[in-house]
Order: sequence, then structure tokens, then C-alpha cells
Amino acid sequence: MAIEIKNLNHIYGQDTIFQQYALKNVNLTIEDGEFIGLIGHTGSGKSTLISHFNAILKPTSGKIFIDGQDLWSTDKMARIQTRFDVGLVFQYPEHQLFEETVYKDISFGPKNMGLPEYEINKRVDKALEFVGLDRALLDKSPFDLSGGQKRRVAIAGVMALEPKVLILDEPAAGLDPRGRDEILSRIRDYHQETKSTVLLVSHSMEDVSRYANSILV
Repeated sequence: MAIEIKNLNHIYGQDTIFQQYALKNVNLTIEDGEFIGLIGHTGSGKSTLISHFNAILKPTSGKIFIDGQDLWSTDKMARIQTRFDVGLVFQYPEHQLFEETVYKDISFGPKNMGLPEYEINKRVDKALEFVGLDRALLDKSPFDLSGGQKRRVAIAGVMALEPKVLILDEPAAGLDPRGRDEILSRIRDYHQETKSTVLLVSHSMEDVSRYANSILV
């Protein structure tokens, strides 16, 4: 699933005294199956950019094409499908958690896709294995978990969608060195096994240079 951005602009507080360009005339192409690293200093617009890829944010001007289709020329249902195809793990993924149990949180996306129960359970198990969590946690409240475990549950919830494009905003932030290496290695393995497109946002040049095939600055 390829992504193409043409002359993308995003302005916060447009037509007010607080008006500020977050993105200005951005043009880029991400080819199907690439592993891309996205780097930039704090406030450079990285999170704003990736929030356009699955229609969380609407451009002030410019075009976003997903597999050749203009994202904002489609109807609402098509954009909802895009959110299943383009999975986004936010910079603080634990803020994505909201359900009563770990199982309900991870299965929320697949349920909304209308999948049968056996497929939902299979995806939950697969996602748990991917992030290195034990099934014994499924009945626990995600809010009773450690910070690192919450992060893994949030990532698992996106992985259970089996997205064609996986976007991760600082997925290793706050993890200890062992946990960071484990998560990033699993993301690399996922990319190699599924041939999906992966976009890794990071402040760490070391991480980006180790895992990404190309870099956006």
C-alpha cells in the first residue's frame, strides 16, 4: 500500500492570532513494502504529518493519496476502511487504552471490522505474542499494568488490525534498553514476514539507522 503526499499544508489556529504552520508544502512518496524512518526535532511536525495518513487530521490544503486514491475525495466509509488499513500507534500509546480488560482493548479493532469470533481470538493471540505479553494478562484491566505493559497492549491493539501500513510514533519511548530492542526487533520481523509498509518515527538516529531502509527528515 503506497502513500503519496502532494503539496500538503496544515495550519493550526488558521485565521487567528495563534495561526501556525505545522506542515508547509510537503511532498513525499512512500512505496509499498518500505521500512521508512521519520526523524526531526521536537515540534517539527512529525506527529502532525502521520496523523494525515489515516484521516485523523484533514489537510488545510494539498492531497493525500493512499494506493492512488485521494483520501479526502472518498466517502466517510472509505476513510474508516483506511483507518483499518493504516494502523497508527501514537507517541503515548497507553493513552489509547480505554476498555475494561486487555482482551477487550486488543479485540476492539477486529470487532469493529466485523470479523467472526474465532478470527478475533486468533488475532488477539497473535498480537499478544508479537508484543511479548502473556495470555494471563487478558482478563486484567490495562490500567493496572506497568507503563511498559500498557505500551505493549496499545501496540497489540493496532497489530490485531493486521494493517497494510504500520505507523509507530516513538514506540520505544520510556522503555528500558532491553524492552526497546525487543519491540523494535519485533517490528523489523513483522515487516520482513508480512512485507507491509512500516513508518517508524523516532528521535534516535541509532534506531532509525539500524532498522529503516530509507529516512525522511
